[in-house]
Amino acid sequence: MKKFNVKTIVIFGVLVVVMVLLVIGITQIRTFMSGAAGGVEPVGVTAVAGNDGKTAVITWTSDKESIAKVEYGATAASLVLMSAEASETTSHSVPLTSLRPETMYYYRIRVGDEVFDNGGIPYTFKTKSDASAVVTPSPEVVITPPVSSGSAVSCDSKTDYNGDGLINALDLSTCKKNGGKVTGEGTVIAPKPTTKKSTTPVVDCKGTIADYNSDGVINSADRVNCLQSQR
Repeated sequence: MKKFNVKTIVIFGVLVVVMVLLVIGITQIRTFMSGAAGGVEPVGVTAVAGNDGKTAVITWTSDKESIAKVEYGATAASLVLMSAEASETTSHSVPLTSLRPETMYYYRIRVGDEVFDNGGIPYTFKTKSDASAVVTPSPEVVITPPVSSGSAVSCDSKTDYNGDGLINALDLSTCKKNGGKVTGEGTVIAPKPTTKKSTTPVVDCKGTIADYNSDGVINSADRVNCLQSQR
């Protein structure tokens, strides 16, 4: 049986002690580092999109004070944009600006070398629509027809007679085409009906009398008939 001398036993014992001390030291270092990093994990992460559609605010809390930054982007694979805090705090609020309206954004939180997300998947939020892009409908144009008084139609230069949405010289032209007559600035008078005068010559019943009653005889009865026709 091979015998071990005292020197060999001592050397072996020293090696065992050194290994034990190394294991204890590594364990203590890990425990210390774990304690230093612990407490900065984000709690209650919330994203609030701004009403302008171009901003958002990311908020959360942590047990220990820390300085964090938010890394974000329009796709989960390109979180190249960043917004950071200015000082240590336990109540975190990081604003994001210059966003696109109605767009889904992805983000994560970084504290030092530690990255925090939603279980390996980036957090998300969607921006609102751009309030400034809302189009206000134009007021309805009401076309007022000209007021008729007897045979005349009065028109002014502030009425859209042709209904094209504009008030200009074409409106007076339209009024004229519809039978009116332009007599002054902004005034149109419709033509008045004319009375046709009789072309029948006036006969003097006191002079020569014709056979007005067509009885073949010219007498006093024809004079009476002539006078009656002049009434």
